[in-house]
Amino acid sequence: MRRKITKFVVFIAIIVFFIIKKGYFGTSNIIVIDPGHGGHDPGTIGINGTYEKDINLEISKKLYEKLKSMGYKVVLTRKTDESVDNIFRAKLANRKRARVFVSIHCNALEDNNSTNGIQILYYPNRKGCANDPDNEVLANLVLEQALISTSAENKGIVEREDLIVLNQTKMPAIIVECGFLSNGSEASLLIDDEYQNMVVDGIVEGLRNYIK
Repeated sequence: MRRKITKFVVFIAIIVFFIIKKGYFGTSNIIVIDPGHGGHDPGTIGINGTYEKDINLEISKKLYEKLKSMGYKVVLTRKTDESVDNIFRAKLANRKRARVFVSIHCNALEDNNSTNGIQILYYPNRKGCANDPDNEVLANLVLEQALISTSAENKGIVEREDLIVLNQTKMPAIIVECGFLSNGSEASLLIDDEYQNMVVDGIVEGLRNYIK
């Protein structure tokens, strides 16, 4: 009798473990969207005088609305021009037990106004990552669809182990660098409503391909 009870307790413990594990690491359809920078931190200042923080927020809000209209639960790390600590951004995503974390940024290069294109940053899987071995898969899927949607140059996926929003999140996490504000043509595109929607469409399709 005692042996049967022990086996039953072990069985229940295993079930509870997997329920908790799956619940924490992403069976939900919650997506956290993180508009990079904000408040006293403008991010990159474009060749046309545009602040990266503003473009990040505009694209993030469009992404938020589109995902919500498709039935996803979506959380923004900031909704206005406010300063948000990167640790807070990661902790918010962890607290929400998000399925994925997508941070929106724009790129720039000093003394180089010719480089353009979309790039995605992710935490390298081989580092025993804090979040998930699917980071590279997610990065590739989103980049592929963003390039199809925008016809932008492919700047590839890049490993970054030093960024808090990538190494402190406990779910697949990426940073989408939507374009180069140091490039005049791309800086103009990034403030264009239609082009922003193209970027959003690509990100959404990549997320759908990953989550399904």
